Amino acid sequence: MAKKGRFTEFGEAIRNFWNSPGIPSFIEILEKGLDKELFFDPDKTDSQIPKEDLPIDFRLRQSGLFRKFYERVFPVSHLFRITHRYGREFLDNFMPLSAENYIGRGSYKFVYTLPWNQVVKIGKSKLPSDPIFGSLFKEVQNNLERYLKPEEIGLMHLLQSSSWRESKRDEIRFKFARLGLERLHYWKLKSLIPDLVLPTRYFMGLRFRKSPLGIPVMTLTPCDNQNLLPGKHLKEFIRLNEKVRQNPIQDALFPKWKLNFDTHRFGIVSKSKLKKIALDFHRVIEVTKYLAKEEKLIFDIHSENIIITIPDFELKIFDYHVFDEHLYEPSKENPSPEVDHINLIREFVDSFELG
Repeated sequence: MAKKGRFTEFGEAIRNFWNSPGIPSFIEILEKGLDKELFFDPDKTDSQIPKEDLPIDFRLRQSGLFRKFYERVFPVSHLFRITHRYGREFLDNFMPLSAENYIGRGSYKFVYTLPWNQVVKIGKSKLPSDPIFGSLFKEVQNNLERYLKPEEIGLMHLLQSSSWRESKRDEIRFKFARLGLERLHYWKLKSLIPDLVLPTRYFMGLRFRKSPLGIPVMTLTPCDNQNLLPGKHLKEFIRLNEKVRQNPIQDALFPKWKLNFDTHRFGIVSKSKLKKIALDFHRVIEVTKYLAKEEKLIFDIHSENIIITIPDFELKIFDYHVFDEHLYEPSKENPSPEVDHINLIREFVDSFELG
C-alpha cells in the first residue's frame, strides 16, 4: 500500500512539473523567434524581389475557365488575421491581395506575394474525407487546447455561439482543427531539420472578395505566411537528357528520364556548395526514414516543396505535409511507400558526381 502511495505521489509530481507555468507550451516553442524572423518595417520595405528570381511554377499559376471567370466576378481583395480580443472578434495585420500577386497553388493552398517580400498561403476548402485528415488530425481534434492559442479557441467558441445550425458549428471547429494540424505537420519537420525548414507562422484568416453588388464576400480559412526567398524550385535545376529504358508501351505513353543536376542552369555551382546541398539532401532522407519507421508517417516531399536559393545555393523546404503510411499506395518496386521519395532524392544527388 505504501508502495502504491509512493507511485501516486511520483505521478502527481510529474503532472505538476508538466503543468508548471515555467514549462513552455507546444505553441510557445513553435513560435519562438518568429516575431524576429518574420518582422518587417513597412516604412523601410526592401525593394521587391524580381519576379524572374522567384521560385514560381508557372503551370500552377494557370487556372481553368470556371476559376478564371470566378476570379473576374469575385476578385480577391485583402486578408486579415482574425483572433479573439476584448470579448469579440479582432482583426489585425492587413494584407492586400490581388490577382497580379497570385503566384501559384498547391494541393491545399493558394499563394500570393505581399508588398513586403513575404508570401501568404490561403487554405483551400477541403472535405473531411481528404487523406490529409488522418491520425494526426484526430490527435489535434481531441486536444485542441494543445495546438491552438487561447485566443483562437475563444474565437472558435464565439463564432460557434453565433451560428444556429449544428453543421455550421461543426464546420467552424473543423477549420480550427485544420489550423492546428498545419502547425503539427510543420513541427514534425521543424523539430528534426530546423535550418532547412522556412520559418512559418500559422493563423486563422478572414479573406475578402469584391462582389458585383459591392457586398464583400468573407471566408474564414486557415492561413500561413513566410519570408520570400529568391531561388528556384528543385525541378528547375533538373536536366532531362537520359531516358530510362522501359517496355515499348511505357516508353510511348509514360516516358521516364534520369534526373541530372544542371550545374550551369542558374550560374556555376561550386563543388563545396554541391557537397553542402548533397549533405542536406541526405539529412532529408534520414528524416523521411525516421518518420516512416518510428511514426508510420510519409513525408510528402516533391520537387515543388524544395527550393535552392540564389545566389547562396542553399536547400530550403517551404511546404510541409505528412500523411499516414496506410494512405499511400506502395509501388511494385517499393513495398514501403517512403522508398519512392528517397530513391528520387538519391538519384538526383548521384547526378552531382561527387564520388
